[in-house]
Amino acid sequence: MTADVIAAVPSETIAWLSAEENPAVAVLMRRTLLGMEDDAPTEALWKRRNEYVPVATILERMAPDGSWATPGRDYQKYGGSLWQVHFLGELYANGDDERVKRAAAYAFSRQLADGSWSCNGRPAASIPCLTANVGRALARLGYARDERIVAALRYCSELLGTFGCLTCGSLDLAKAGSMKAWGARTDTLNGYCHMLAPKLLLFLGEVPRDVWPDGAEALRDECVRVLRDKQITRCLPEEARAFGEEFWTTPAGQRAGIRERFLAKHPELHYKDKPGWLRFGFPLSYNSDALEALLALTRVDEPRRPEYEPAIATVRDQGDATSRWSLRNTLNGKMLADIERKGAPSRWLTLRALTVLKHFGD
Repeated sequence: MTADVIAAVPSETIAWLSAEENPAVAVLMRRTLLGMEDDAPTEALWKRRNEYVPVATILERMAPDGSWATPGRDYQKYGGSLWQVHFLGELYANGDDERVKRAAAYAFSRQLADGSWSCNGRPAASIPCLTANVGRALARLGYARDERIVAALRYCSELLGTFGCLTCGSLDLAKAGSMKAWGARTDTLNGYCHMLAPKLLLFLGEVPRDVWPDGAEALRDECVRVLRDKQITRCLPEEARAFGEEFWTTPAGQRAGIRERFLAKHPELHYKDKPGWLRFGFPLSYNSDALEALLALTRVDEPRRPEYEPAIATVRDQGDATSRWSLRNTLNGKMLADIERKGAPSRWLTLRALTVLKHFGD
């Protein structure tokens, strides 16, 4: 790629991205990559986003109340109702559609009083990546300034303030005195959930900064810090397996301080890339990859830094001679609708990759 990323993209690829069979990608390409102002045909195409086959298929399978499964199966992979809302957000579904509004209303009806979403409807099972995914989707579907979305972001911010790390725990567990088990992750050497950072940044990026609640800036900075410090893709050290074996074979009552003792015996940890983060996919679930993590950084206006160079190079190197990126990781066969084809060039990934490379000036 040259410094002028978009100028180097072949006209055939620009035409491929502009194909009306995927209205969202076509319009986003014009807006974000080419910097074009909307004209009447572009506005008309944007309104047709729900004609995209995967979106249409998901909406066709929705129940009249805006759900896809019983409340007890909201988080069933990957057919539950909350997953469908997440996917509709990822696909930029048209939130003006009454069906999408019903889906949003259902999702909000499942939101807990503290602003979170739970995998089973109980506060103790609230999951921050689920809250971030659903919150991001609803924000993109037209609710970015809604007080319920702000409440969800406040919940995520309060988790960091309460536990001091990016945790998979819940505020309900903290109130119950389970902070030691669910706060600073005692069962991992990192002491936090690396996969959570991109999801939180993507959520932050969909909510206007002027309505961010207290703690949101600190949340942004911590997510950026952990991605920067681990060069984005270096999730766990080589020593993680040995630590896990030691942790889980130690009786629960004797685990206090086990992480600190292990680190004392292993003062230098050896990090390596997380293989799955080098195989780009769309859409993603609770996990992430290097491309999505870089995209998340662009959404919160993060500048280029030396620590990001390996990940940027990975993105650049996976593009082919025609500036297209192929789908190497997929949820096809697990979702209600397949999205593109594994091993084939992906419009969604190509849009993401070019957006990242343009932002970071590669």
